[in-house]
Amino acid sequence: MIYLDNNASTRPAPGVSGAICRALEEFFGNPSSGHRFGQSARTLIEEARGAVASLLGAAGKSEIYFTSGGTESNNIAIFGAAEGIPGGAARTGKGHIISQQTEHPAVLAPLNILRERGFDVTLLPVGRDGVVELGALERAIRKDTVLVSIMHANNETGVIQPVGEALRICREKNSETLFHTDAAQTVGKIPVDVGQLGVDMLSVAAHKFYGPKGIGALYIRDGVRIKNTIMFGAGHERGMRPGTENTACIAGLGEACRLAEKELPATSARLEKLSRMLFGLLEAEIPGVRINGGGAARLPNTLNVYIPGVEGDRLVRQLAGSVAISAGSACHEGKKTPSHVLKSMGFSDEEAICSVRISLGRENTGEEIKEAAGFLRKAALQLAQAR
Repeated sequence: MIYLDNNASTRPAPGVSGAICRALEEFFGNPSSGHRFGQSARTLIEEARGAVASLLGAAGKSEIYFTSGGTESNNIAIFGAAEGIPGGAARTGKGHIISQQTEHPAVLAPLNILRERGFDVTLLPVGRDGVVELGALERAIRKDTVLVSIMHANNETGVIQPVGEALRICREKNSETLFHTDAAQTVGKIPVDVGQLGVDMLSVAAHKFYGPKGIGALYIRDGVRIKNTIMFGAGHERGMRPGTENTACIAGLGEACRLAEKELPATSARLEKLSRMLFGLLEAEIPGVRINGGGAARLPNTLNVYIPGVEGDRLVRQLAGSVAISAGSACHEGKKTPSHVLKSMGFSDEEAICSVRISLGRENTGEEIKEAAGFLRKAALQLAQAR
């Protein structure tokens, strides 16, 4: 079976699996313990922290906090910024937050909770290409805007947002506004340099780039003050994320970062070539097929494809024994509802329901892509004829 659902999760690279097993067997001590076993584990964790910082271009490893994944990183950043601004939202209990309509639920759900608590939340519109409307951002920023959170790239379409330009607008309109980006889909796939982006906070999820599930990181620029408001306990991760560290998975994340830093340029170029090949094969055989968000800059491995008259979830089931793809975000699998991402881009219910996400990974070969294209063409034409 050919795996083309790498935006949902990736297979851990062999070196990553090896690092995890070694940590489980040899570095089992509690990293907070003062004896040799604990301090060996602590050293391993700090080496991994340095690897994350290096991949992100952070000023130092003190800017990296380990979490359980992208969702927790997003929650810490959003709640921490919203409720931790001295003399602002923390004092009044209210404030203004800006995001955009095609964000992942790991951002939208926390914003809904904050709205219920009295915060004012603005969700910016996106264009037909899925790119956030920067003019709307400029108009939306206010004196009480405590946070802007705009994802780096969309998990369904792969559309890359102009984070740098959005940040420039924020700095010009309100220099005290914090800026967060969910980079779960970009880290390890395209260059992500926090120094160049200039963001205050950035979320990382290991299993999106050949690391293990259940581990991630939050970059917080030195000098940025947020408040931990969702977890309480001992002082792990400098009080930002209490709980005994998951040494083995942290080691796996560190190794995934080292691998990405070494292989990213070549892998990215190869996946972009394979993606173009795949769509070319589909376009030649399936009438009306198109790429959603095709006019925007996109991740090199991601195709969100509209196939007229073929429901995405039916196509996924039809291919279940041959090719693994998705009808949208993995968080929404099993729900026959139009993607909120595609609807926000202005697509009809029919267009959204008849779309699938195909996301390639480092293990895919040209021969696999040709074979997958054949399976996709056959299944799509069969379903179209059966209507």
